[in-house]
Amino acid sequence: MAQFVDFARHSAKQKDLNYYGQHFLLHPKNLRAQKLPVNLKWDRVRFSKANLSKIALDPGIYAFVIGSDDPNLPVHGYVLYIGQTGAKANDRTLRERATEYYQEKSRPKRMAVFEFLNKWQRCLFFHFAPVDPALADLLTIESTLNDSLMPPYSERDFSPEVRTRKKIWEKT
Repeated sequence: MAQFVDFARHSAKQKDLNYYGQHFLLHPKNLRAQKLPVNLKWDRVRFSKANLSKIALDPGIYAFVIGSDDPNLPVHGYVLYIGQTGAKANDRTLRERATEYYQEKSRPKRMAVFEFLNKWQRCLFFHFAPVDPALADLLTIESTLNDSLMPPYSERDFSPEVRTRKKIWEKT
């Protein structure tokens, strides 16, 4: 007996896959060339309102990462965005910055950030590494990490050379 394909159902499943598809780049040379002025000690929490109080009240570096804490899977993650807070004297703490992002889930200021906060909300983690701005330049650390990992939702905080190459690559 002939088997029939439900094209409407197949099309809906394909659209779902396309929605969650992600264009990314990992460049081994950039990863190997990374040199930071300090060693970062990362912590992570699932990005949720209940976990905001677990984030440090310090300046530092942060990253949004798609991941899972399922013990049946190997440790993995995909860095979507890297930022810093504390480079300026009146900057917010890591916790305050995470709280602002949480509010941005429902009140978008930047469409790309709004998209990843909502699209990946079930598997989104907030990684953070407190850094004393008196010991290391947070903007340099942020730029170095962005150059190394080229997260798809980070747009400006790259070295000029990498920013230009990334823009060209994204258009192809």
